[in-house]
Amino acid sequence: MGICMRVTTLALIAIGAPHSVLAQAAQPPGESPILYGVYQVITSDATTADGHRNAGGPAMIPLLPAAVEQMGAVDLARDPVKLCQPIGPFRMMAREQNKIEIMPLDGTLVMIFEDLSHGLMRAIHTDRGHLMDAEPTWLGDSVGRWEADTLVVDTTGFNDRTWLNAIGAQHSDQLHLIERIRPVASGAYLEYTVTAEDAGALASPYTYTRFYERVDGEMSEDVCAYEWPD
Repeated sequence: MGICMRVTTLALIAIGAPHSVLAQAAQPPGESPILYGVYQVITSDATTADGHRNAGGPAMIPLLPAAVEQMGAVDLARDPVKLCQPIGPFRMMAREQNKIEIMPLDGTLVMIFEDLSHGLMRAIHTDRGHLMDAEPTWLGDSVGRWEADTLVVDTTGFNDRTWLNAIGAQHSDQLHLIERIRPVASGAYLEYTVTAEDAGALASPYTYTRFYERVDGEMSEDVCAYEWPD
């Protein structure tokens, strides 16, 4: 019986780099350092200090009839979560107990996930547009811009290896995410809102919201192990 553990070298380098070095990295004009830090998603039954709650989630996404039929044929044992594979930002940001760190690095905002196997490391580029003819990836190509204190992230270019939720909903190559991240309650929380658009799979655009609480301390190790069947 073998055990497969997936890690990303670049993410490990970023985690191990001194924060003083990362803080000295070039930052595009207008970036707000108030986003930088470690955050953990609040639970579904919790409220923020100013009374906000999480709303919606991947399980509620509306599918086209063909996508519903496709979902019914999916083998749930092949869920990327169960295989220690990346699950994409749409599912990952709604995941219970998800913990992230946001930091600047060479003209980008880097989002590192404590659950590295499922989340990997996201580079949100604020100094360029979308790449032309880029190879599809698990995380897609993320381009960010600032609207006042809100980071707006536009992501396209997903591969077909991720699911939209745990019950097998699939997306097409037209999946497009628009995320809005802003500090609330004087920076004690981040409000995270994502809208998924996909004319090939979704009956209509769908939005959910999560709140992330700023926490003290550093990221810890969270290793996913997959045991291959005999």
